[in-house]
Amino acid sequence: MVKVKDIMIKKVQTIDEGESVEEACGVMGEKRVGSLIVTRQGNPIGIFTERDLLSKIINKKLKLENIKVKDYMSTPLTVIGPDFDLKEAARIMAKLKIRRLPIMKDEKLIGIITSADLTSAIAKAPLDI
Repeated sequence: MVKVKDIMIKKVQTIDEGESVEEACGVMGEKRVGSLIVTRQGNPIGIFTERDLLSKIINKKLKLENIKVKDYMSTPLTVIGPDFDLKEAARIMAKLKIRRLPIMKDEKLIGIITSADLTSAIAKAPLDI
């Protein structure tokens, strides 16, 4: 049985809720990631994704430098623990129609899995996964 801790990305990119969307886009581009976990005083409170950017901001022709990440992030943040079975994580993601799932342990953000990570893990696994 494969656990999410076995495939999760351990270096999660974050941004403070008070930062501008323009800053978030810069970080996402520089780090080549499709999302940032939004934090308040270091604690995860939401996620800002490419989809949020396109559907909530670009679509409405808003100016990136004038708006805050906290006003356009997706909430509530759905999280799971590191010992979740990979299949269960995939079920959660499919049911909620989300492509990223942060991993928390003892109230600390320790990783994230994406739909691409799931696809890669399934491709490498025996057929009985």
